[in-house]
Amino acid sequence: MHHAKLRPTHTFRWQSVAALLRLGLHHFWLQALPCDSSLPGLLLEEARTLLDDKSAPDWKSLQRQLRRQWPPQEGTLARLINDYDLSLAETFLLTLLGEVERSHLIGLVVRELQAPATQARPTVHLCTALMDALFADDDTTALNIVDSALVHAQIIRIDGDGPQPLRRLLLPAEFWSVLLERAPVWPQCSLIPDGNPQLLPTTVRDQLPAMADLLAAGTARSLILRGQPNSGRQLLASELAQQLGYRALAVPIEVWKSTPGFALACRYAGWLPVLQPKLGPGEIWRPEGLQEKVPVLILLGTDGAVESRDLIELIMPLPAESQRRTIWQAALNNPALAAQCAANAMLSGPSIATIAANAKLLAQREQQAVAIHHITLARRQLGAERLRLLAQPVEREVDNHAIVLTPLVNEEMERIISRASQRESLWQGLGATLQQTATSGIRALFIGESGTGKTLAASYLATRIGAPLYRVDLSAVMNKYIGESEKNLSALLDMAAASDVILLFDEADSLFGKRSEGKETGERFANMLTHFLLTRIENHPGIVILTSNNRERIDGAFTRRLDLIVDFPMPSFDERLKLWSSHLGDRGPGEKVYRLLASYCDFSGGQLRNVVVTAAAEADDGNISSRHLLAGIQAEYRKLGRDMPAILNQLKALDSEGN
Repeated sequence: MHHAKLRPTHTFRWQSVAALLRLGLHHFWLQALPCDSSLPGLLLEEARTLLDDKSAPDWKSLQRQLRRQWPPQEGTLARLINDYDLSLAETFLLTLLGEVERSHLIGLVVRELQAPATQARPTVHLCTALMDALFADDDTTALNIVDSALVHAQIIRIDGDGPQPLRRLLLPAEFWSVLLERAPVWPQCSLIPDGNPQLLPTTVRDQLPAMADLLAAGTARSLILRGQPNSGRQLLASELAQQLGYRALAVPIEVWKSTPGFALACRYAGWLPVLQPKLGPGEIWRPEGLQEKVPVLILLGTDGAVESRDLIELIMPLPAESQRRTIWQAALNNPALAAQCAANAMLSGPSIATIAANAKLLAQREQQAVAIHHITLARRQLGAERLRLLAQPVEREVDNHAIVLTPLVNEEMERIISRASQRESLWQGLGATLQQTATSGIRALFIGESGTGKTLAASYLATRIGAPLYRVDLSAVMNKYIGESEKNLSALLDMAAASDVILLFDEADSLFGKRSEGKETGERFANMLTHFLLTRIENHPGIVILTSNNRERIDGAFTRRLDLIVDFPMPSFDERLKLWSSHLGDRGPGEKVYRLLASYCDFSGGQLRNVVVTAAAEADDGNISSRHLLAGIQAEYRKLGRDMPAILNQLKALDSEGN
């Protein structure tokens, strides 16, 4: 039923329609049921309270009064009424369905009117009877409830089985609360708090007005924000919502899918819905329930795609080094430290703010000024709970005194460190062709037999660069279900990029091994996984270290994508001499013994470590003698299934000499 729009005589109050509902139910009760209940009297009392009038007008008088003011112009409910050109009868129906969800009295009345049925929600039959009885003298056609605009918009839902007249009409209580301006937030959703817009990349911040204009004009219905975890996507959503005059609301995908009319609730509540579907490689999400007048933000990571029309997409970049320095300086008030942090770590503005705050707390506990080691510790905490699901932190600090490298390996390590310090500036001024493949990522392969120091070298590299090191847990990453391994690896790389940590893939040939020519299903999927890894690692913006015992086991296509390959040979005499001395420290038997061991004991660094640990356990008085070392050497050779060189028996003589 539609009425001509008249200029209202005073401000519309939803209580007027709520009172009309109670008076209408009272009027209908007197016509349909005997007056042997207290419910009609209670309806009158509530109507008087709502109108703040002890002598409330009767049904007809209030109906005529509201018609003269129709349609209302102010308030959220009035906005809905005007959007759908609702008549007073349609608004009465909407109010009935809303109030039955929140008013015990209305629920009791509806239940009695539908007796002997016991349901408290009104049926199509009851609502039709109410409309016919209460609005019969309207000069318009009767309201067709089933074909109502409110039903088409899914604001009102027809629920149940059986004949249509016996089905229930439903209006979510939350939607009614929105219309009454009493909904601070929708259940299971949360308002995204405001943040510091200065943490957003300058290039993105400058685009905010244009993006807001596109969404406000309806040119784009949805905006996809791609980025790593903690890249500032939610901060951007909050800022964009403010420019549109909304509040950003984080909405679980289940709520969006299962709640008809939710998008319209966002429109009337002034919420900008922010959705974050969890999409893996190759997955496509087709959002339902998009409304023309309700812009939606969709947060995505690196993978997946959204299939819908009128979409625009923005990839969240990292702040440039100059802006990162400004953010660090604002947080730390230490120009030198800010410059060092900005150069060492490619992090988002929100990540920098979090790390700086945690570093301050660490420094306060020690009653010290914030230093680089506090920053390093705080970086290890960033995103650690998520990274630990697929990788384990390697927290040892390895400096120049704790590692022995051959001159060639040391040269290669310095080359990696130099490359890491120029991850952004390296490409400046180079040719246009090279610029097309510019990347901040570094991929290095450490090749060598077990125990030659590959993993220790990774810790040394992380210590020198000042970045956290995570060793990938291959058992957690690999999954027997098709597609799950790719999802796990993609999530791991996204989290690693967000925290700018170094990833260590030990025994990488299990993941990056050569592809076979086989045509069996299992081999095909293994080849597809290897291809995915090659592509994903190549595009990763962080530092990745892989180790393998044999170069030949690594897929040749991946070898071509590596920046550096470092061969870790078995230690020569000079390295073994340094290793024995550095392992034994102040507890060792001396240079003469070390030279004998370095000459004839051809152990790797890992095997040498085992010897020293065994010898230390044998030494009761703290000092490690030649005899103790001999016991450890014999145990290690037995593990290898080899005979100990006879010349090493000289250790017994050296021990008796007191050396």
